[in-house]
Amino acid sequence: MTKMETFPTATDTDVLASLDRALAKLTARDATILGAEANERTIACRLAFYLQVELPNWDVDCEYNCWAATGQRKGHTIVATTSETTNARTIYPDILIHHRESKEHLAVIELCKSSFPHGKHQDVKKLRHCLAKLGCQHALQLEVGVGEAIGENRIEPLH
Repeated sequence: MTKMETFPTATDTDVLASLDRALAKLTARDATILGAEANERTIACRLAFYLQVELPNWDVDCEYNCWAATGQRKGHTIVATTSETTNARTIYPDILIHHRESKEHLAVIELCKSSFPHGKHQDVKKLRHCLAKLGCQHALQLEVGVGEAIGENRIEPLH
């Protein structure tokens, strides 16, 4: 007999509270990389580390490319293109909170630095795709304060 495992869910408040605590740790412990305006991937990796501590029952991955959803090849979840382009775009979320090898996706986070907030419209498209096609419970656009703006983070939930 197979036992079905039920994963815990989290409300918007739970996810945002965990993200707030992780951002506080990032700001306190990694001020050097934030002050130096390190690469977005570096910042996302450090934040994911702190999120994993906050959410021990979930897997927290950066640039995840091992999708298990039906109709998607490993490493590819595709966003529709515009008329100006001929190639579809592959999505690798900055941070994904989920259970690996399942369709349980708690949250997807797209991150940008306060010093380079351009490209947010593309991040919103990626987040909306993750909500609609992958069944993510929460989608968050996060602007991380860097340089002179350390600690000035902006979180925008998408619904």
